[in-house]
Amino acid sequence: YNFHPRIGRIVKEVVEGPPRKLLEKVAELIASTTLDKYPQVSAVRVQVGKPHVAVQGSVDYLGVEIIRHRGLDG
Repeated sequence: YNFHPRIGRIVKEVVEGPPRKLLEKVAELIASTTLDKYPQVSAVRVQVGKPHVAVQGSVDYLGVEIIRHRGLDG
């Protein structure tokens, strides 16, 4: 079952929706929406990154990765 186009739409909705201050929140929304919309998906891994971050030091990229598993009850 090919979820790529569907997941792409979820990512687009989250990223183009209301601004979020934390990359973790963006990743969490993508993961939770995916698990909510697709009961056949048992786990999801989401990586979100932001290039050229304005932090002290030499940083080309800042990102977060989360893994979420569906609970035992659903």
